[in-house]
Amino acid sequence: MRTFRDGARYLPAAGFLSIALASLIVPIASGNSYILEVASVMGISVILALSLNLLYGYTGQLSFATGAFLGIGAYTATILTTVVGLPFLVSLIPAIVIPGLVAYVVGLPTLQLRGNYLAIGTLAVQLAITAFFQQASSLTGGTLGIFGMQRPTMLGISFASDGAYYVLISVSAIGCYILASRIVSSRWGRAASAVGTDDIAASAMGMNPTHYKVMMFSLTSMMAGLAGALFAYQLLFISPVSFDINESIVVLAMVVVGGVRSNPGAVVGAAVITIVQQVLFGAGQFEFLLFGLFIIATLVFAPRGLVGVVGTVARTAHRLASKSVAPRVGRHV
Repeated sequence: MRTFRDGARYLPAAGFLSIALASLIVPIASGNSYILEVASVMGISVILALSLNLLYGYTGQLSFATGAFLGIGAYTATILTTVVGLPFLVSLIPAIVIPGLVAYVVGLPTLQLRGNYLAIGTLAVQLAITAFFQQASSLTGGTLGIFGMQRPTMLGISFASDGAYYVLISVSAIGCYILASRIVSSRWGRAASAVGTDDIAASAMGMNPTHYKVMMFSLTSMMAGLAGALFAYQLLFISPVSFDINESIVVLAMVVVGGVRSNPGAVVGAAVITIVQQVLFGAGQFEFLLFGLFIIATLVFAPRGLVGVVGTVARTAHRLASKSVAPRVGRHV
């Protein structure tokens, strides 16, 4: 006879599938363009949060350059489709690969650094790439950006409508979640996590910490490049202001608020921060002040992130339930 404990191991997968289906169906069923736009931004944010969580949460590499690689993916896809005239699906491949190559090149010297020096190194990368977006006006349009994009058509399927494009973003986000989960549970991912925990001990065990750091930096930058391409064709307009240091800080806030070293936490953090930003949008000059207070409150009252709070509540409820069941069992013996 099957027990509850036998079926409990299927609950995480069932819960993930239920949430994924609900997040896909509800915005489309609403028929509201604003809800679809917010949900699309949320899906792109999920990809970014998952990428930084892999790099920072599991490999221990704090990066302030997520916005830069988001921008490289966005500009690559936009230029290849609007200027060169390539189909979106073809331009999507360089938009993913080029950020990874750039991350590999800058990661080799940068990831030799540790702690605060590493954070400052990635900050320098972010500022340098943002400056390139602003100054290379003949290629990027400078501060004016690039207009004139149209929603893509892939394999004969048009994604011109908000609902259809949201489906594309959702499928991409779910695919990135599955990829991130597979990486974490893989042998390579466990080795990268060991490097993030203690790279000296990992070196003593025969691992090459720099190899794992650089490869994870490149992989997560490729995920950011995918998010950038999707972002460009969500807004149908790109400019350097969308990919500056503020974007990198917001993505870091998503990871911290949701829960570091947790892929579900990255999803929760992306959803919560996106909603908070929408709520605070009408606060005018107080928007950034209130946003900062929200982050501080989360760090104070939920230092392990929102997923950590959920885990604590679940463990407490399970412990209380176990205590309430024990006396009943004793009376029947």
